[in-house]
Amino acid sequence: MTPVIGRRFDNRPLALPWPGCPHILVGGETGSGKSGTLNAIIAAVAGYRNVAICGIDLKLVEQWPWRDRFTVSATTTSEADRLLAALRTLIAYRSQFLQDRGLRMWRSEFGPWILFVVDELAELSGFDPDSLVRAALTGETRDIMRDARGASQVRTALLGSLARLSRACGITIVTATQYPSHEVIDQQIRTQLAIRIMLRVASGEQIDVCLGRGYGKRISVKSIPVNQRGGLWIAGLPDDPEPVRGRAHFVDDDYIARRAAATKHLAWSYDDVFQLATDPPAVHSIP
Repeated sequence: MTPVIGRRFDNRPLALPWPGCPHILVGGETGSGKSGTLNAIIAAVAGYRNVAICGIDLKLVEQWPWRDRFTVSATTTSEADRLLAALRTLIAYRSQFLQDRGLRMWRSEFGPWILFVVDELAELSGFDPDSLVRAALTGETRDIMRDARGASQVRTALLGSLARLSRACGITIVTATQYPSHEVIDQQIRTQLAIRIMLRVASGEQIDVCLGRGYGKRISVKSIPVNQRGGLWIAGLPDDPEPVRGRAHFVDDDYIARRAAATKHLAWSYDDVFQLATDPPAVHSIP
């Protein structure tokens, strides 16, 4: 299986290794095609029968059209915390399963490979807006902000743990951000994102974060023109030691709706994926 997400500039398919795909970072500023690239990845994998898809979408935008194909989509910080904890529990279960059989890598015949999509990593480090409103009304802003900082640290630690342990257990993480910086992407997470897709960014530091240290001096921020939506550099492909230029497939709302409808019968139930997890987060119905 080779999910194709676009074309290289020499017109060859731009494909991800699958299954066993390393974790992926998608970075690019607003209007660069980051959302389209993220949806191209989901669309390319959605047609595989033995793949469950789950995610965190605190902006309530990107994952909603895929709701019938997703096992679960967390849309609040509390749901995100529960999903992160459920995934960590699942990793413990799958790790023991592999250890008992003397195996090092999950196989699709044991259960679904999981694509875990985190849209806008920076949101996980932010404040819960509802809590902040309540704090403003009650004068407890300082306590809420202190609690939020603590929650952010816990989420970062949990996501870092998932990134270190999950691939061997059949989980590929795809995280996207329009702020690809050292502040937003913690080092313990950044070092585990082996495939890095960079769309248009604003600085050499962001190029270094997306593609690796040193590329900010070798690749210009102008290498992807403003009018080239979906134009990208991708680093970390198994057969390419250097970043590769390409362009993601154009994915619009109509295509997403058709693809989601065509693949919804392949969705896995929560119970079938998270054998040991309890109190699942809900897939919200947005009016």
